[in-house]
Amino acid sequence: MKYTAKYFKDSMPEWKRKKDPILCRIFYRPVSFWIASIAANLGISANTVSYFSGIIGIIACLCFVPPIWELHIIGALLINSWLILDATDGNLARSVKSQPFGEFADGISSYILVSLMCTMMGLSVYYEGGAWIDAGNPWIIFIGAVASSSDSLMRLVYQKYKNTERDMADKGIVKIEKDVRTDHRQVGSFRVRVEAEFGIGGLLPIAILLASIFKMLDIIVLYCFLYNGASCALVICIYVRKAIKAAMQS
Repeated sequence: MKYTAKYFKDSMPEWKRKKDPILCRIFYRPVSFWIASIAANLGISANTVSYFSGIIGIIACLCFVPPIWELHIIGALLINSWLILDATDGNLARSVKSQPFGEFADGISSYILVSLMCTMMGLSVYYEGGAWIDAGNPWIIFIGAVASSSDSLMRLVYQKYKNTERDMADKGIVKIEKDVRTDHRQVGSFRVRVEAEFGIGGLLPIAILLASIFKMLDIIVLYCFLYNGASCALVICIYVRKAIKAAMQS
């Protein structure tokens, strides 16, 4: 069978179309259909694409360390390429063949990017300055590191809660609740839309490209610091509350 971009477009579930951020629907997803058709016809698996996108993420982040404007733009373009590949592996897994540890491979790719990105951009601003922050200000490195670690911490808290909940459900202690992130009926909810539009899967990659071109990466670092910090605090509160409630009811 010869795979086409139309095949992947037609195979995409309706709930997934609704969940995609606006820019993803307009640009990233259509390009990913084309990339997926090439990968499928070459026999490249979804997991391979995921691991390759992780490598792209590392290279992208490292591009922000040297004080070279052209490299920063390349790094920003690679982040946008990472998002296309992130959509591509999903296309392949859904419409061609899913593989064992596919969710792991996909998760590793995004964890690598978010754990490095803001820290590396903070170093870039430290060396070259930005729109608001002058070069040599060490606080931007700290802010970038907190922005990156907040995103990683948020994911760790969520995953630890879900793993613990699953283990306790297997023992019959608790019942697993539907999660707004994975419940396809909730794709239009405010929380899901905010996460989709304002995170790394939405408008952020194109904002990083513009910030790199106009030497305003400090705005990206500050934005991620506020957004990731607030999201992390919210996630911790939500799942600590859920854990306490479940413990009291058991």
